[in-house]
Amino acid sequence: MDLPAAAPLPNLRCPLCGGPNDCAPAGCGRFDVDCWCSQARIPAALLDRVPAEQRGLACICRRCVDAGRGDG
Repeated sequence: MDLPAAAPLPNLRCPLCGGPNDCAPAGCGRFDVDCWCSQARIPAALLDRVPAEQRGLACICRRCVDAGRGDG
């Protein structure tokens, strides 16, 4: 039995600020596309701020990542 291929969830909002997260896979429904976050360093403390019900389900936006690293 073949299992269906995994697809990204269509969650386009940052779980921290509610703004657009610009997640390319979520936007197009495929994992075979480049995304800004593939090279991003996301601090553990920032990941800890994601509400439990959204962990692993929605991407943090670049603005929140930059602010969490002190870049923004």
